[in-house]
Amino acid sequence: MRFSDIPGLQEEKKRLISFFKSGKIHHALLFFGKEGSGNLPLALAFATYLNCDKKIENDSCGDCPSCNMMQKLIHPDLHLIFPVASSPKITKEVVSDKFLESWRISFTENPYMNINDWFEICGIENKKPNISKEEAKNIIKKLSLKPFQSKQKINLIWLPEYMHNSTANALLKIFEEPPGDTLFFLVSNNYQKLLKTIISRVQMFKVNNFEPVDIKKYLGKYDDSSEQEIDSAIFLSDSSINAAEKILLNSEDDNLSFLKDWLRNCYSENFLEINKKMEWFNNLSKMSKRAFLHYSLKLMREALVSKIETSLVKVSAEEEKFINNFKKTLDKDSLADIILLFDMSISNLDGNANPKILFLNLSIKLSNFFQTIKT
Repeated sequence: MRFSDIPGLQEEKKRLISFFKSGKIHHALLFFGKEGSGNLPLALAFATYLNCDKKIENDSCGDCPSCNMMQKLIHPDLHLIFPVASSPKITKEVVSDKFLESWRISFTENPYMNINDWFEICGIENKKPNISKEEAKNIIKKLSLKPFQSKQKINLIWLPEYMHNSTANALLKIFEEPPGDTLFFLVSNNYQKLLKTIISRVQMFKVNNFEPVDIKKYLGKYDDSSEQEIDSAIFLSDSSINAAEKILLNSEDDNLSFLKDWLRNCYSENFLEINKKMEWFNNLSKMSKRAFLHYSLKLMREALVSKIETSLVKVSAEEEKFINNFKKTLDKDSLADIILLFDMSISNLDGNANPKILFLNLSIKLSNFFQTIKT
């Protein structure tokens, strides 16, 4: 991964290069940005740049042996740590090293992946992500080794917010005073979940959201998609390249059709049909469940926005038709309440709530809500 592989984020790239040129690289950098931001690719691009044998003005060369190994994520001085969970094949000593090949493939296919993408690819999507104390022991053990090829070892911890408290406490000392040839790059989507003692030992590095023009440049590789389709995907993505790509590649016609039918059943209290919908929802992968709820949430928000200013709404013709019909019976306060219901359901799904119970609970609340409005 090179800086040039990442669209936009020019200020972030300049700052990182200035760290190197000034000789002032903090031993523990925390790259924080929202899900779907460029914080993980940026951290790896910086690691590639630091290890590059033939740096050019504002990037790594991309051709030297170090760059070639970094491109494949097999550099001996790059240690990758990330959330894992037990699987049918791996039940003991569940640490990153045992999933490394799968993670390399996952990142190569989708550099902007999230935890759900990663767990679905490696087949452990229904488990709770964790960076265990056993992982901390592995990290500390590797610190005793000298760099093999570069001047420093780089330990990249993806999503440290999934560290168990015992893991975080075990790493406090090395975050504060690591060996002189060691750097830590922490890449977080929710650093507020980290222990304050961890945050106090790192240098915060904010990675801003992608600009629409940058996401459009990235999605330009899909030349069979129209400009309108790309623009719509970008608008619905909430500045996430990962979400925009999923929206573009996965037609949302089925989601819209299902949403309209489901809301109609909730409105008429047709729980026989709602039960059928519940089975459909339950059979989706966790990523697809989350995508459907996010899609529904987006349309609810657009319905609310259209109540305020229709010119701000950017959706397809079919979605606009649905929004115009749906909002007729609801005022702004009612739409805001429904948005909160969907938002809470997404949070509960991320917290590994039972999907059947979650969907039924949401259906009942929506149905009760509609009955209140009708009276």
